[in-house]
Amino acid sequence: MLHYTTCGLGNVYLRNGYAERQTPYGRAVSIHDLDGLHRTIGMNLIQNSPDLSGEEVRFLRKEMDLSQQHLARMLGVGESSVRGWEAGRTPITKPAERMLRVLYHEYVQGCTMVAELIERISHINRDIHFLKLELEDTGHGWRLADAA
Repeated sequence: MLHYTTCGLGNVYLRNGYAERQTPYGRAVSIHDLDGLHRTIGMNLIQNSPDLSGEEVRFLRKEMDLSQQHLARMLGVGESSVRGWEAGRTPITKPAERMLRVLYHEYVQGCTMVAELIERISHINRDIHFLKLELEDTGHGWRLADAA
């Protein structure tokens, strides 16, 4: 078996699906369907890991191609929190862990509804406050009334 540590996780072993050969520079390993392997690892993590470790948080974040800053903004935490989780200094909070699992599942499915909603929420201008919320019935449903 191949101990596959390149993914950043220390507990992944491959029974097959790879080829090894000697080169003038040493042993070379080629993995078949690397994207599929990583999807399988990620789905196993979100479905079967009771508490995500720092390595697992980092793996999922990198698979979604998110920076620590971007993930932090999406989860509503500081970038230092994500750094702390990934370094293993602090455990990820349960709400953030659940949202990370949802985001990864959505990413794998190719759907972006939740991620887009979270992105919109994370960019809300907190300095704008409605003193009065004016709504109007259009006959086709309610909407914000146009500013007078």
